[in-house]
Amino acid sequence: MRATFPILMTAGFGAIGLLVWVGVHQSPTPAAESAPVPPPAVPVAHHPVRPAAALPVEPAMAETPTPTEKGTNLLARLLKGEEVPKLTAEQIEPFLAANHRSAASLLAAGRTTGDPKYLQEAMDRFPNDPRVDFAAVFRNGAPPEERRHWLETFQKSDPNNALPTYLLALDDFKAGNRAAGLQQMAAAGPNARWTDYSADFMQNAEEAYASAGYSPTEAKLIGAENLLLPHLAGLKQLGVSLGETAKSSLQEGDAASAQAALAMEASLGHQLAAPQQQTLIATLVGIAVERMGLSAMDPAAPLGDNGQTAQDRLAALTQQRAELKALTQQATAIQPNLSEPELGVYFDRMKSLGEVPAMQWLINRYGTK
Repeated sequence: MRATFPILMTAGFGAIGLLVWVGVHQSPTPAAESAPVPPPAVPVAHHPVRPAAALPVEPAMAETPTPTEKGTNLLARLLKGEEVPKLTAEQIEPFLAANHRSAASLLAAGRTTGDPKYLQEAMDRFPNDPRVDFAAVFRNGAPPEERRHWLETFQKSDPNNALPTYLLALDDFKAGNRAAGLQQMAAAGPNARWTDYSADFMQNAEEAYASAGYSPTEAKLIGAENLLLPHLAGLKQLGVSLGETAKSSLQEGDAASAQAALAMEASLGHQLAAPQQQTLIATLVGIAVERMGLSAMDPAAPLGDNGQTAQDRLAALTQQRAELKALTQQATAIQPNLSEPELGVYFDRMKSLGEVPAMQWLINRYGTK
């Protein structure tokens, strides 16, 4: 499955995330494949996001910024939804040279210019870099056997990341190999951690645009909007596949296997939504997947040893989604009045801490007292 989700600031991003949640929850059918469209962050031992200590000093601004403090005209247009500008080969080459054509810089070049030759160069030169493997999995026009190769390479290059295992399981389910898919899910385990390197990709794209002469805040915003999230539709579909496996097992008279598949589905969603240092849309997809698994269970079914039932957990997820929606609405109301330096701090916090903590900071600092 190839699909992407556009990422704007919280105003647009949150609304898209909520729409994804509705679509996943109401229509548990395979999503149509689509080519990636230029549309953020999860920790991983190999490529950790920057700690909070690395954040810039917060600007000493008034509690409610005035419109005259806003930044550049381009920044205003981007915030209104104008298409993100692509870099030219002439603009990206100094950035590549300064970074010695590293794997990260080549991937940034491919994303910021739209030219596939940079990804191909990264694949040729850095086949064991997990970020390269991730990008290669979703390369336009890649045949299934090539995708499988890069998924297996990805799994080896970042063995502590459950994402390639989840995507391998999805491929097995799509191929009709239910046993192999379940085996992959069992290998990932109920406490699996995953990452999509979003903070890394955003940071490198930001540096590419800054190198090309864009202002620091323009570069931060464009770096966020430039992010591709082609894996989220596949993770949603993996949840659907587990639900379908449960139905098939039940029809075959194997209630125990059906419950095990539903437990895997709910656990998958819980793991997807767990990290703080990620995008809001990833959290919402995780909530949706967990709800699908729980909704198919007996409401009174116990979850773990803490006395919580499936119905209790569903209620908690409903409350969490409502809180995220309210958080997004509050942040959306504040953002149009932010100055350029304040927007810069917001984006740095989003990369370092995750989108939800960044919105919470925004509301605590600039919200109505």
